[in-house]
Order: sequence, then structure tokens, then C-alpha cells
Amino acid sequence: MARSGFEEHWRQRFVQRGRQFDDDAGIAGWTASGLETRLRHFQRVWPGDAPGSRWLDAGCGAGSYTRYLASRKLSTLGLDYSLPSVQKARERSDEAIRWLVGDATKLPIRPESMDGVICLGVLQALSAPEPALRELMAATRPGGQVWVDALNRRSLATLIKRLRARLGGPPLNLRYDEPERLRQILLTLGAKSVQVYWVPILPGRLQRLQPWVESKPMRWLLRRLPWLASPLSHAFLVAVRKGPGPD
Repeated sequence: MARSGFEEHWRQRFVQRGRQFDDDAGIAGWTASGLETRLRHFQRVWPGDAPGSRWLDAGCGAGSYTRYLASRKLSTLGLDYSLPSVQKARERSDEAIRWLVGDATKLPIRPESMDGVICLGVLQALSAPEPALRELMAATRPGGQVWVDALNRRSLATLIKRLRARLGGPPLNLRYDEPERLRQILLTLGAKSVQVYWVPILPGRLQRLQPWVESKPMRWLLRRLPWLASPLSHAFLVAVRKGPGPD
């Protein structure tokens, strides 16, 4: 199936960023503080896996998360549809990490061959989440983990952007999701359990306050008050445990 104009626009942008930038954040399209914050949140909640487990980083960009998985003694494969990004990721990484050029919506991966999959910073550049989620779930063995993230449609910053767009301001150039919708899609695709983790990220001018947002008391509060966590969270992580296959 051909890419939509929206998806092709972002594919070309990521290929160009892979050629133009040398730092991980620039290649991924984040600020340095934004990428560091997202990686910190993932490291905090991800439970890990047994050494030698096979993990795929779909949409790996320059390989920030791929290298982290490999540092946890996992057998790791990084995949991205931007050849320049994959080339730079390989150059700055351990030789044990494998790399592949491919599309998260059409994974060149044998079904149920992975113990775990992550796909971070990808869904917002797709017209719809279903094709990628279907591929990620299919590539993962029963009992394995699938981790995705998405931009939060209900965050205060996003609501302001949407209002400005309606009033004639700059249009939204990314796609935003709601946790409950992704949860329902994943359950239909065979998820046994789905857990949502909020990712509050302050804008650059307020980065000095980011450690406070990530403090233990604040994390405790946000876990217990999702009605407060959602407006404050630019993004969210979704953790899936795949259920058993059909008998």
C-alpha cells in the first residue's frame, strides 16, 4: 500500500535529517533535552528482559534507544526507513548491534520472532496507528513486550495548538493520539495487558523545572491523578504484554 502524502512528507524529512544532522536529537527531530527526557522516562519504567533476548527498535533513528537496549545485554536490531540515519547509527554503535533499513508499517521481520519490540517517536508521523501496531504485535512472540509512544492529543499544549490552528494559525503538522484508543486497538490485536505511562515534558524555556516534574513526589501524584497527568503530559508511553496465540 502506498504511503499517504502526510507519511511521505515525513519520510522525506527524516531522510533529510539523517543527511543533515550528526547528533541523535537532530536526526530524530527532537531537541536534545526532549530526547534525553523521553529516554529517561523509558529507562525508568521499562522492566528489562533476560540477557540474549531478541529486541527490535522500529524507527530507531540514530539509535539512542537501540544502544540502550544493547547495553542491557539484549540481542538488538535497529530498523529505520531513513538510510542515512541507519548508516550514522551503525557508525557510532557497537558491532554486535544489527541494523536494517525498513518501514515500521511493513516490517521485514519473521512473525513472532522477537521477544520484545519498541517503536518510539514514530506514530505521530503516520496517518493512522493501526498498520504499525499490527506489524509490531505480529513480530512479537506470545508473552513478549511491545512498547510504543505517542503525542498526547489531550495535553494542554496540544489543545492550545489546535485552538490556534482553528483560528487561522499554523496547522498541526503531526498526528496526536489518545491512550484509550491505542489501548483498544492493541487489545483487538492480541494484547493481554496494556499499561499507560504519562510523559510530562516542559517546553525549552521551562527546562530548569523539568527535574521537579520528574521528582518522586510528582511522579507519585501523576500516577494517581490521571486527570491531572494528561493535561501536563506532552506524550505517553504504552506498554503491552502480548497474549497467547490461538489454540
